[in-house]
Amino acid sequence: MKGVAGRVPGIAGWILAAGLAVALMPVQAAEDPDDPCQQGSAMAAFMCQGPAWKAAEQRLQDTYERVMASLKQYDPALANELRDAQRLWIKLREQDCSLYARSRVQGSPWTGFWESECHAQQAQARTRWLESFEP
Repeated sequence: MKGVAGRVPGIAGWILAAGLAVALMPVQAAEDPDDPCQQGSAMAAFMCQGPAWKAAEQRLQDTYERVMASLKQYDPALANELRDAQRLWIKLREQDCSLYARSRVQGSPWTGFWESECHAQQAQARTRWLESFEP
């Protein structure tokens, strides 16, 4: 067998080749056929995205409730404005994420994945914004 430079590879070449072959092989032992993150389908990806989306939504809700409780004590009018702004933001996010998902893969089963990913990203950004109200 001739190497790249036209020579027979030495032991280092064989070790490198064997290492690359092992590194590029799929890891069979670690795969779990019930794990949606390893199944590769649109539905599996959507199920995999679910926990991240849920965590982002929960953090957003917790932050919103903390900020609202604080504002209600110190500035009820501002709390009302934030409530109204949050309701508008939710409507905007729904439209934005729906449009984003449909424009990426119109009519594809991946639409749900892209929409949930958008919701999670938007929730994270909104959480950071709401945190700016906290002392």
